[in-house]
Order: sequence, then C-alpha cells, then structure tokens
Amino acid sequence: MNAGRYELGEVLGVGSFATVYRAQDDLLDDTVVVKILAENHSLNPEIRERFISEGRSLRRIASEHVVTVHDIGESSRQQPFLVLELADRATLEKRVQSLRAQGWKPSSTDVLNLVRPLASALEAVHTAQLVHRDLSPGNLLIASEPHPKASQSTASHLIRSDERLLVADLGMCKDLAINSGLTVSGGTAGFRPPEQSQPGMVDTRADIWAASALLAWVVEGSQPPEAFTKVVQRGMHSDPSDRQQTVAQWLDEIEKALVPAPAPSAPPASPPKHTADGELQDSIPTPVVGRDAQMTTLLLSGLAVVTGIIGLVLGLFLGGDRYPSANDDASIAITGPEEVTVGEAATFTAETEGLDSWVWALPTGTHVVDEAETTVTATEPGTNDIILRARGPDGEELETRHQVRVTEER
Repeated sequence: MNAGRYELGEVLGVGSFATVYRAQDDLLDDTVVVKILAENHSLNPEIRERFISEGRSLRRIASEHVVTVHDIGESSRQQPFLVLELADRATLEKRVQSLRAQGWKPSSTDVLNLVRPLASALEAVHTAQLVHRDLSPGNLLIASEPHPKASQSTASHLIRSDERLLVADLGMCKDLAINSGLTVSGGTAGFRPPEQSQPGMVDTRADIWAASALLAWVVEGSQPPEAFTKVVQRGMHSDPSDRQQTVAQWLDEIEKALVPAPAPSAPPASPPKHTADGELQDSIPTPVVGRDAQMTTLLLSGLAVVTGIIGLVLGLFLGGDRYPSANDDASIAITGPEEVTVGEAATFTAETEGLDSWVWALPTGTHVVDEAETTVTATEPGTNDIILRARGPDGEELETRHQVRVTEER
C-alpha cells in the first residue's frame, strides 16, 4: 500500500479502527508514525470525518506533551492517514507493566514526573476547547527527549529525565466550541467517567476523572499518603461538581499531597538594645534557674529528637531518591548482599559518619530507627530497594539506596 511519500515499515499497533506503522519520510529524512484508517471504515463518512478531525484537533493544541501531527493524507486505496511524531519508548501501560514485573513500587517522584506533564497536556487540550474523553495508559506515550531537562528528577523510574510524556489518540475528543454538550458514550473500560457510560453531558471534568483513575492505577498495590488518596478519590467523584473543577486545581492538590511543606524559617533575631548612654547591650536573655527550668530543657530536647525522627520517617514515605548520600559533615552508606533467594534472610549494615540518628525503610513497608543493622527475609522474586535516610548536622537530608535482586530458590 502506498501512503504518499512515506515508506511504511513495521506495524506498531493495530486497533479496531486504524493501523499504526513506523515510517520513513524520505523527503525530510525523518522517522515518523503513520496512522491509517482501516479500509472498511474508510467508506463510512462519519468515521472517516472523525478520523480526519483527530488530526485537525491535534493541530489546534500547543503543547510539547501532546503528540504532534506533521501531515494528513490519503493512501492509494482512499484510506485517510495521519503522520505523527514517533514515540520511541512505547506506552505508559507497557512501562508500568515492565516495572511491576521487577518489583517496582511508585515513589512520589515517579508520580510527580507523570502528573506534571499530564496536567500540562490537559491544560493545552482544554484551552483548545476540547475534551480528550479517552485518557488511558495505552494512550499515553513515552518519547526520547533529545535535551533532558535539569528540573526533571533522575530518580524517577516512570518518566525519566531523558524522556517526554505524550498524550495521544484524540479520536474520541469532543469539541466544546461547536457541540451542544451532548455526546455519545465511549472511552476505555476502567478509565471511563460515569457521564461517558451513556449518552449525556460531558465537559473538561470528565478528563479530570480519567486522569485520577490513571493515577489510581499507577499506585495500585502500593501505600500512597492518605492525602494523595483523598485527592484522587475526589477527582473520581461520580458528580462532576464535587471533583476538582480545573486541571490546575487538580495538580495543585496532588503536589500539596506529595511534596512535604518546607520547614518554617527561623524567627528574626531581636534588634540590639541600647543602654541609656547609647552603648550596645548584649541581647542575651536572662537565664532561668531551678528544677523546673531543667525539666523544661529536657522535655524540649526530647521533643526535638522525636520530631526529627518523625520527619525522617515521613520523608521516606513521601519522597523518592532525591538527596545526596554525603556532604562535608556527614555520610551514609549500606553494605549487604546484592542478590538473595526467596526465603533467605539478608542482613544490611548502616555505615554512618557524623550522624546521631537515621531511619531504615524496608520493602516490607516498615521503618527501623537508629539500628546499626537490619535483617529482611525475601518472600517473592523481584527487585527491591533498601533505603537509609538521615539528617546531617547542618539539617540537610541524606539518603542512600541498596538494590537487592530476589531470585527463585535454586
């Protein structure tokens, strides 16, 4: 089959309406994707127009996180086709399936590196007066990023610093500018909002429901923070008026749930006092003496230690691998086996310098405080991280991870 100047190569995907090919644009010397409407549907004027409208809709959206349309054409068999940019690292669905097979559990860094570009794409879609209507893991693509962004965390396994998330497949999108609000049912099972399960009114809040369902799918099997779970549940409320009303509001609530609030800054120092003759007076408070003062000091010191430990545990629960393992004043490291078999007990040792306290985060979901060693028994094959986190004397967070591969019993 001939598709204009595009030389078709391997089939990348086959759906009920179209086939997607890797193709070569010889004129521009570029590798692209050609999406061709199935021959039997090309004779249906309604489906044909909807397919072409997908290309037109994509051209209206200005976002680096929405797949780009380069061209629209027609094959030698009168089948319309779209020429799209190539996403060379498959779909989000395949990425998550691959990571789960390795024992991966999403960190807050993983989720944020997904949700931020997704929100950016949806903002652009909605600004163009469109509703996507079919957000699902299979319609989110991952492409190589030729110029990795320094702001993107290298600790993310889901969307890495050298990758870019792309929202694709607007074949079911709804144009709010020309439609009355009524729409037919549709969408992917599991990611279809209630209002799309039957003919009815659909607006941009339908995409907020689907995006929330997508996040619920990504963190499935893990234990995300309760605040995050509440945000996702709100986004999936059956009544659109009870959801977040805009993508910006949705993203803001997710970020607040996943990013710990910064520590309060120290109060400003008291201004210097002067004596009657104008000389500076030392700003040293009068000491409190006696048994009550000593008890107060002990209680405050204990509270500071407990608060520090709680902060470390919360940091482990909420954060990914975002901190160095050493600075000028302190360092942490883990020694222990890199491979064990199912049923084997493995012991790991904390190597610390310049630290008084630290916290272990174990694959079992438990935390151990200030122990020089910890022992874990492997229960199933996969890859897990043993995490050690501490706070240095200067208050800087330190973290190290030790990856362990668990194999079947020999």
